[in-house]
Amino acid sequence: MINSLKFRPFNNKDISDILKIYNFHISNGMGSFEEKEVPYETFKDLCKNILKLNLPFIVCEKNKKVIAFTYLNKFRNKSGYRYAFENSIYVDINFTGMGIGSELLKKLIEVSKRNTNIKSIIAVIGSNNSKASIKIHKKNRFKMIGTLKQVGFKKNQWLDSIYMQKIFNEKN
Repeated sequence: MINSLKFRPFNNKDISDILKIYNFHISNGMGSFEEKEVPYETFKDLCKNILKLNLPFIVCEKNKKVIAFTYLNKFRNKSGYRYAFENSIYVDINFTGMGIGSELLKKLIEVSKRNTNIKSIIAVIGSNNSKASIKIHKKNRFKMIGTLKQVGFKKNQWLDSIYMQKIFNEKN
């Protein structure tokens, strides 16, 4: 399956396809703490800002159709966090459980290592149905660093945020 996939940098033509995947997960899942679908212009601005910051944004295609994506964005907006970035990974519901998320994360790490401004990648994982996300981050050598209890509220339930981290050039 993985051999039939194409991984490539994002381009503006991908916005509609990516937004469909993202909005599906907002409406049907708990991985994003967004509660309302994101409008096209808002998502377009997000994409523009990621590219402006020279951060990685990778899409995965099968038969020339976008089926998954990953990107880095600022972890926090305060200047002291300028070397820390949060990763996001979303896979079309019809292609989950096939190793695509793990492969995307692997590619994201490869590209991130080439950017000297990226020292740390932080995964913020919603606690509901998070086993697959935790697994792919562990597989890609992220370390579990903690859990914030009941910090999210979506679909009438409290959610924890599980934090995992990968530090580049970490001294042991």
